[in-house]
Amino acid sequence: MELAMVILIMGVLFAMMFGVFFRASEIAREGSPPAEARQRAMLALENMRTAINNTYYMADIERLVFYGNSKRTGTGSMDELTFASVVPGAEESGTPEVREVSFYLAAPDEGSAAQDGYILYRREDQHVDEYPGKGGAHYPMAEGILSLNFKYSYNAKTWYDDEGWNTKKNAALPRLVQIEMIVKVGNAKERLETLASPGLYIN
Repeated sequence: MELAMVILIMGVLFAMMFGVFFRASEIAREGSPPAEARQRAMLALENMRTAINNTYYMADIERLVFYGNSKRTGTGSMDELTFASVVPGAEESGTPEVREVSFYLAAPDEGSAAQDGYILYRREDQHVDEYPGKGGAHYPMAEGILSLNFKYSYNAKTWYDDEGWNTKKNAALPRLVQIEMIVKVGNAKERLETLASPGLYIN
């Protein structure tokens, strides 16, 4: 009887010790640089999706554009996208609600970043003017981005990739935008993707 009780107590103690060790390992793993890199990339992906969903476009206003520039590299894509987007809650802070937004990759220094990845930036200009893609503030969102690719479609059947998108030529917004990133996470590469749908603020 006493032996059985000792075995039971020892089993409970080992279980508790294992549980603490397992949780500590989880915390260490969640707080590790690879996990942080993945989390930042996922937050950046959601930021891009939300901004594209909030695209503001009126065909008869010339300075409102939706311009996607496709760039291919030896290891992936360095696409850029510029458009006007509604920023919810901006009026409460006394700033314009419609802003010009760009997403693009840039090397962390003057050298090539093919191995370590690029920095993903969000450019935001409070004034939508006749010079799309210029001016404003540039905010770094994530590092270690090996590729950024935007694909555009009217109907989810035909996708435009290498051509990019230009409302000055296409005369309309895409109904779907696929965002794909390849991220360096530790020693591995991970592909993250999501789908955005411009159309909340189209007149």
